[in-house]
Amino acid sequence: MATIVGGIATSHAPQLLMPALQWSDLPTRTKLPRRAKPDVANDLTDAAKVEKQKRCNDAIAKLRAQVSEWKPDAIFILGDDQHENIFDDNMPPFIFYIGEEVGATQNFKYLGEKPIDQVDNYKVAAKAGRQILENLMDDGFDPGWSTKTRDEAGLGHAFGRVLRFLTPDGDIPIIPLMVNTYYPPVPSAKRCLQMGKALRKAIEALPDEMRVVVVASGGLVHTVIDEDLDRQFLGALERHDEAYMAAMPAEQLVEGTSEIRNWIMASGVMGYGAKVVDYVPCYRNAEGIGCGMGFAIWK
Repeated sequence: MATIVGGIATSHAPQLLMPALQWSDLPTRTKLPRRAKPDVANDLTDAAKVEKQKRCNDAIAKLRAQVSEWKPDAIFILGDDQHENIFDDNMPPFIFYIGEEVGATQNFKYLGEKPIDQVDNYKVAAKAGRQILENLMDDGFDPGWSTKTRDEAGLGHAFGRVLRFLTPDGDIPIIPLMVNTYYPPVPSAKRCLQMGKALRKAIEALPDEMRVVVVASGGLVHTVIDEDLDRQFLGALERHDEAYMAAMPAEQLVEGTSEIRNWIMASGVMGYGAKVVDYVPCYRNAEGIGCGMGFAIWK
């Protein structure tokens, strides 16, 4: 039987891929009301931005070192898809990729880059992915599956960025699960928690003795940062407060903030509290636009 040796949760917002002093060049990309904190100017100095970027990079380095220490046979990665491979003509809440191999793009195009030039190729633990899928169906869940990507660049940025962060050599097979967090109707926080628990059973029931690391990609609150909500959620994550996570309302989990669903699902898989490595609210303008960058480990 397989063993889940640990878990990782990490933000993947574009600010992590560009120089801090260029954060203000990113588009606003939201129609949500602004609610910037009164002293936001303190977060917008050059020194503050550079220091926050260093904290993010240091946190990612800790996550990468932990994955290396675990020496997993496969990375089970949960990420959202933003009309990269899942479109309105067929929008399942959960969809496994179970082809033998796949590309994954960072899809960073804010400084003139092309997504097709940012692709890393990965071997997929396809046999294990298919068995997990079948185990879930036996347990009453009915996720979708695919052996092809619709985007020529492969899996979307939720996968490409985080896999580049955690396994830059691309030498660990992956089991990707795309989650529709963005486009209503979407799975509730409660359903994501339930799915996570079912995934744990499905992974541990694998016949092969695999060492699996679970990775949640995305979040935290953005594009308008709400530090209070972020800190409340991270507290619940550390306590493994299932009641809090399951009750998170859909109106909170919108736009980029919707990616918190991936963290909730990972918490359901792990079944105990995570250790928050750092929380860094990275503002990029005086209207409160930016991303609450979160980094956590389940050991």
